Amino acid sequence: MKTLLPIAVTMGDPTGIGPEISVKILSKYNLPIVLYGNLKILQNISKKLGLEFPENKVINTSLIADKEIDRLVFGQPTKLSGQISYSAIELAVNDCIRKKTQAVVTGPISKLALNLAGHKWPGHTELLSYLSNPIKPPNVRMTLLSDKLLIVLNSVHLPLKNVITELSTEKLLQTLAIANKWSSENKIIDPHFWMSALNPHAGESGMLGSEEDEIIKPAIRIARERNINISGPWPADTLFMKVKKLPKAFPPNNIIISLYHDQALIPFKLDGLDNGVNLTAGLPFLRTSVDHGTAFDIAGKGIASEVPLKNAILKTQELIFHNKTNG
Repeated sequence: MKTLLPIAVTMGDPTGIGPEISVKILSKYNLPIVLYGNLKILQNISKKLGLEFPENKVINTSLIADKEIDRLVFGQPTKLSGQISYSAIELAVNDCIRKKTQAVVTGPISKLALNLAGHKWPGHTELLSYLSNPIKPPNVRMTLLSDKLLIVLNSVHLPLKNVITELSTEKLLQTLAIANKWSSENKIIDPHFWMSALNPHAGESGMLGSEEDEIIKPAIRIARERNINISGPWPADTLFMKVKKLPKAFPPNNIIISLYHDQALIPFKLDGLDNGVNLTAGLPFLRTSVDHGTAFDIAGKGIASEVPLKNAILKTQELIFHNKTNG
């Protein structure tokens, strides 16, 4: 499987496992990528691992004095580590928008480090939306993809109490519009959207909550009037099992609309961290990511697995190939 332009991969936070898995990817696999990050940090970790990597595949995005880099400590995010990870993301996005690369695969970042560096974003999803268009950031949604599941989240980095108070028919319709547009752009044939419920047993006819009747069902009705193929609301405790048993396609054409972060991430991660990737639907370019964090507890120990990052790159290639084949 070949791509005409390389895929941009960002190093992630330098005090996490991002540099280690980046070096392992560059040294072990011949993938069509360019890595955005700090060259000195990558050289240091490669020496520690006893690996060599092709430096011509690295875009050095931050020129930091060696003495500053030496102050970085694995597992301790700082203002400097936040700025290094931000600079990689910023340039990778700009290059992708200018068609120098075909897609962006992001390494794990520290939200604390980004905030210490003055970039007040709750996560990659919101940051990438801003960077893609600082004047008018597009509405985007976190999306999870594996061979078995495709999940679009209605809300992401919110306190759980806010998930309920901010749930609205309008926002659900916006999520469905973004998901439907993304599925069309990525040549998904006959998509069927499965709307998750909020309450146990989908509210049990109002006895366990009124949100299904007052908010979710009206959104489903309006979406159907707009020719979106959607069913639900389905009790979340059985929905994921139900969809996983359906015939498979890639990308999956049975798409779950999940209402909040853990409702989606728990079953998705239970299916295997190595199997899935994180996407951002609504961006003007294809973005995927590993489905794990910075793993500060094992950073610098040489034991981090690069397999999730490799799979994210391969899934990105699959999507690019699928789109070109069905374009």
